[in-house]
Amino acid sequence: MQSIFKLFIFLFLLLSSVAKADSLRVVVSIKPIYSIVSSIMKGIGSPTLLVKGISSPHDYNLRTSDARILENSDIIFWLGPEMEYFLAKPLQSLNKKSNIVTLSRYKDLHKIPLRGNGSHCHGNQTYDFHLWLNPLNAQYIAHIVAEELIKRDPDNKIIYEKNEEEFKSKLYNLDTELRDVLRKVKGRNIIVFHEAYLYFASHYDLHIVTFPMRHSVFVGAKSLQNIRDKIIMNKTSCIFYDPEFDPKIIHSLTEGTNVASAMLDPEGTLLEESPDLYFQLMKNISNSIATNCIV
Repeated sequence: MQSIFKLFIFLFLLLSSVAKADSLRVVVSIKPIYSIVSSIMKGIGSPTLLVKGISSPHDYNLRTSDARILENSDIIFWLGPEMEYFLAKPLQSLNKKSNIVTLSRYKDLHKIPLRGNGSHCHGNQTYDFHLWLNPLNAQYIAHIVAEELIKRDPDNKIIYEKNEEEFKSKLYNLDTELRDVLRKVKGRNIIVFHEAYLYFASHYDLHIVTFPMRHSVFVGAKSLQNIRDKIIMNKTSCIFYDPEFDPKIIHSLTEGTNVASAMLDPEGTLLEESPDLYFQLMKNISNSIATNCIV
């Protein structure tokens, strides 16, 4: 009888813990951060993603349903107004500002100043906000997420900490794999049109030059010729463009040259949201660079 009573108490506590975790409404702004947060929440619950599908945070418009999700949330993870400009005003108007976790404000994150006029800058952006493209930053973001979730859901502290350790281990293996893949393209001249790869280039010791160019802004023949001249002058091995770019423009820049071109997706817009998205995103970037820049 006593053993049955103990079992009943155990099941009651377990179900109470699960119910509490399920009621924790977690909202995440963009896919790379969603991937990290969902990894830390594995076995407990799933966060809600705002910028879904092929949408980009640079030109996303908040919907009425999104506003309701924000208002009803218990915790919101975002990088900051410089990256998710569309969230700046809505978050300012929230009643529960203590629920907002602005990841870019944490001082221990490695930050790299922009070299010039970034192609997607908002406000007073002074450094590259694609922080997740350095695995060390991703690891620290995972730690921040775990700490913030534990504050609000201490009953599941052990699970959050276990998930953080698993994420850290997977990240170490990923980093080792990518270093091996990219070793053969060190010293190659690589050109991109979105100042999003400063962390990736710095961490993996790659020579990446940025020619900032917005996909939504018309580029005249003279400007294209200037870029083409620079591509040839720099003895460029390969150039990469974001998913929203018109491939015809890229073709006009590389036609008649030996320069390879391919698409990179630094924000994972083309990937299905999941805990593994971050790892797939990093592998895709590495494999594309290694494949196209080896010639």
